[in-house]
Amino acid sequence: MSQTAQKTEPTHTPETPDDFIALGHTPMMAQYMAVKVAHPDCLLFYRMGDFYELFFEDAIIASAVLDITLTKRGKTQGDEISMCGVPFHSCEPYLARLIRAGHKVAICEQTETPEQAKKRGGSKALVNREVVRIITPGTLIEDTLLNARANNYLAATIDIGGQCGLAIADVSTGEFLVQTVVKDAILSTLIRLDASEVLLPSSMNAKDFSIVQGLTPLPSSLFRIRQRQRTRPLGTSVR
Repeated sequence: MSQTAQKTEPTHTPETPDDFIALGHTPMMAQYMAVKVAHPDCLLFYRMGDFYELFFEDAIIASAVLDITLTKRGKTQGDEISMCGVPFHSCEPYLARLIRAGHKVAICEQTETPEQAKKRGGSKALVNREVVRIITPGTLIEDTLLNARANNYLAATIDIGGQCGLAIADVSTGEFLVQTVVKDAILSTLIRLDASEVLLPSSMNAKDFSIVQGLTPLPSSLFRIRQRQRTRPLGTSVR
């Protein structure tokens, strides 16, 4: 969020709404920023009434991709707040365009009504919000966002000593396939698979896979290798 350069140097990395309020942001922007810092690699669809609003750099990116108006919403710490929005009841076409452009989207919903917020914290209480879903190219399930003529594969691979484990799933159909691939062939296998998204552990050099579409590097700690005495034949589909 380059537009939100801090005017007060924090003693630690701000993470909570209170942290951002202490830096001079309004309660609403503080709530937004606390959600955003937890999902830095996503465009944040932040629910406000009948719209999903995007702010700062997210708004600049989304307005360009979606060809919608970029506006301003006041200031925070003296900086103008870039903003754009889409109607929540017809957001799917906008989501489809953002996903096709290679972006991830975090959906941040209101988890209580304004009346519930007032009952909880008084007339000035903010409505609670939290991210309820992260949409990526490989996790689409809506028919309106999918290509009916092709699978929408999400793949993950990991180096297991001279070979690579490869898992492939189509979340929209429930299809799941696991196999091992010779390490020297994993790049060509992924290219041929043409998955919408490929999860890659940080222990594998992402530069070696730069020509693979939808590459998503993740910490190696998120990947688990389990040795099993009995395995399914290579390429076995599990439903």
